[in-house]
Amino acid sequence: MPAPPMPRAQANNMYVPPRSSPARPAPARPTGGPARGGRARVRWVALRPPSARPKPRVDGTAETGPTPRYEHTPGWGLRDFPPIEPAEPQRGPIEWLRDWLPSLLLAAAGVLVLAAAAESWIYALLVVNLEDPISRPMQVAAETAVWITGLAAVVLMVACLVGVAGWLIDERAKAYSDHEQLDPRSRRQLMIGLWVPVLSLFWPVAFFRELLDRRDDLLPVHTRKRLWWLWSGWLAVNGLVVVGVLVRIFAESLVWQANAVVLVIISNLVSAAFAGGLWWTITRLFAREAPATAPTRWLAAV
Repeated sequence: MPAPPMPRAQANNMYVPPRSSPARPAPARPTGGPARGGRARVRWVALRPPSARPKPRVDGTAETGPTPRYEHTPGWGLRDFPPIEPAEPQRGPIEWLRDWLPSLLLAAAGVLVLAAAAESWIYALLVVNLEDPISRPMQVAAETAVWITGLAAVVLMVACLVGVAGWLIDERAKAYSDHEQLDPRSRRQLMIGLWVPVLSLFWPVAFFRELLDRRDDLLPVHTRKRLWWLWSGWLAVNGLVVVGVLVRIFAESLVWQANAVVLVIISNLVSAAFAGGLWWTITRLFAREAPATAPTRWLAAV
């Protein structure tokens, strides 16, 4: 059988199927009572406690104040402080005399030579006085020169002893620190060994020997010989001083007084030589940096 004719809209591809009727919503269940089937619907509501609730805003206009301004130019970021230099340690008399020790030794040597010259003047007057009397002004001038040079020599020698103590303490500390050690002898022990009259004859040798053992930059044999010569000179100085003082105290005749003056002259000259040798030992023998000297080049003469 032939198919039924198509509608005109379907033939023109404009056919729209009919819409089905919308489904009706289910009736709402009451929330107040139990639902069907015996189950109750419960709704939980979370509320903030009163202490955590925000306060209500208060609408108001801000109070107008003065315009902010800077009293100084602001520095933003980190503040750049100048570097703080470490404070220098306090310098006492020992440190001050230690720094001036070479000059003090040379000054002491010069004053001792002048003291020997003044004593020679006294000796010449004593020799002349054996035959002819001397004038009073000549005697006063000679005695004044002896007193001035003698007191100056004593003051300088004491200053040199203090300076040597400071130099030895500092040098021993450096030598032991090079070996990562501490000086076993205390500061007081070093001072006592250098300043007490009887102990000062023997302890300085031990102090210098210990220093020599810690100085790896020195020749042991060469330096030890120089130290023995220096110690011999120190013993000679003390021996001459003691003998000269005893002779002057117990001298009764004019001849023995003249002999005492001769001993003082020799003692002053030996002390001046010892001061020069000690200056050489400190500034040359135990110097950590050798003094710069111009090299000498020898050329063959044609």
